[in-house]
Amino acid sequence: MNWKPIRIWEIISSELLAAGAGLGVYLDRHALTLAQVQKTLSGTEVKDIITLSLPEGGLEPLVFPLQEIISRWGRQNSPVSLAVSRNLGFLRPMTLPKAAGENLAQVVAYEMDRFLPLPADRLYFGFQVTEETETEIHLMLMALPRDPVEACLKCLVQAGLQPISLELAPVAAANVFARQAGRLPSSWLLLCPGEGGGVLEIGHIQGRTIRSWRTVPVKSGAALSAKIEKICAQAPAPEAMGYYGEGIPGADLARMSSKLGIALITPERLNLKGLPAEKGLQSAGLPALGAAFRALGRVPLGPNLLPEPEQAQIKLTGFFLIRSLLVLCLSLSCLWIGSLLIHRRVALYQVNRALAGLTPEARRVESQLKESQALAGQMQNFRKRLEQSPNKLRVLKELTQLIPDNTWFFNLRLSQNVLEISGVSTSAGDLLPLLERSGWLTRTEFASPIVTDANKLEHFKIKAEVKGMELGS
Repeated sequence: MNWKPIRIWEIISSELLAAGAGLGVYLDRHALTLAQVQKTLSGTEVKDIITLSLPEGGLEPLVFPLQEIISRWGRQNSPVSLAVSRNLGFLRPMTLPKAAGENLAQVVAYEMDRFLPLPADRLYFGFQVTEETETEIHLMLMALPRDPVEACLKCLVQAGLQPISLELAPVAAANVFARQAGRLPSSWLLLCPGEGGGVLEIGHIQGRTIRSWRTVPVKSGAALSAKIEKICAQAPAPEAMGYYGEGIPGADLARMSSKLGIALITPERLNLKGLPAEKGLQSAGLPALGAAFRALGRVPLGPNLLPEPEQAQIKLTGFFLIRSLLVLCLSLSCLWIGSLLIHRRVALYQVNRALAGLTPEARRVESQLKESQALAGQMQNFRKRLEQSPNKLRVLKELTQLIPDNTWFFNLRLSQNVLEISGVSTSAGDLLPLLERSGWLTRTEFASPIVTDANKLEHFKIKAEVKGMELGS
C-alpha cells in the first residue's frame, strides 16, 4: 500500500475552516452562474464557477442540475447569496428633505414610487446615504423586482440551499475589488459592460458607499474618455479604476488611466487564488464571486436587500464539536507556548535586574578607563612634541658661535622648530646672511623693522626655522 505524506497543518486548517465556504449565485436574463469560494488560513480560494443557461418557461428545470452540482461540491443545506443583474433592477440616486432623516427607511419606502416604476411592496430594496447637507439627504437607491427574484430564490431553496442575502450584481463585483485588490484608495471607479452591448456601466465608489452610477453609450474611445474625465474632475477625484467583463476596450482604458494618472486594476491583478483566467474575465464571474464573499460574512459595500424575516436561519450542527475541540487544542498549545515565553521573559528580567545592580560600578570603571586613555593620549602627544622640538641648549650654543662680537641677544624663543631672536647689534643687516650660511637655519627674516637707538645700536627681531640639526639631540 502506498501511503501519502500527511500534512497536519492542512488537516487542522481545513477542519477549522470547514464552515468557511461561501456559495454565490448570479442571475441575469440568460443564465444562472454559481461560484464556490473557500476560506483558508492564507486567504480566500476560488473552488469552482459553473454557468447554467436559463430554460424557457421558468427556472423549474434547473432544480435537478443545481442539486447535482451542490451534491458534488458537498454543500447541501449551505447558505447562499444571490446577485442579480443590473438590467433586472434599479440603481438610482434619490434626494429627500433633511427632515426625513428622523424616520428615513419609512420615508424611502413611501416616496419610492416617485423614483421607480414599481411600488415598494413589489420590490426588494435598500439604500445608502451618500451625502447630507443642511437641507437635503442624498441617497443611492438599490432595488430589484420581487417576481423574478422570488422565482430564483424558490429554485435555490428547492435545490437544497438557504438564501441569506440579495444584492445587485455591480455591488457584488465591487466587493470583489474592494476585498481582493489590495489597499484601494477611498475614491475609485468600477467599469463593466452593460447587458446587450453598446453601453458601459460606470460606478464611482467613495469609501463604503456607491456615490454615483451611470450608464454610458460606448460609441468611441474619445466619448468614453470624456465621460471618465468628467467624473474625475469632481471631488473627491478617483485615484484608481477597476474593470471587468467582455467587450471593454482595454487598450483605451489603459491610455485613459495613464493620461489621468490613476491606477488601472484588471481581474488578473485580483488576489483570486484558483480562478481560471478565462472565467475571471467573464461578466458573470465576478458578481457570482462577490455574492459568495457576502455568504462568507460582512462585505465592504452595499446593503443586503433581502429582508431579515426572509433570510434563512443558519443553525449550528454537531460537526462544530470537532472544530471546537481543535480550537481548544490550539488554544492550549498557544497557552503552553506563551508560558514558555513568559518563563524566558522572567529569566531575562532577573538577568537584567542583576545587571542593573552592577551598572553604576561598571560605569565608574568605564569612566576611569576613558580618563586613563585620555591621559595616555596627552602624554603621547607631549612626547611627540618633545621629540620634534630641537634641543634649546644646542641651539643657544650654535648661535653664540655664529654671532659676531658686536651683537648681543637679550631674548630667544624656540617653539617646536620656529626660532625667534631679539637683540641689538651695530650692524643688524649682516646677521641674516650669516645665519642663512649656518646650514641649520632657513627662511630667516626680520620679524619687525630695525630700530636705531641714541647709542646708534640697531634693535632687531629675527624669525627663522630650524633644520639640519638632529632634533632632540
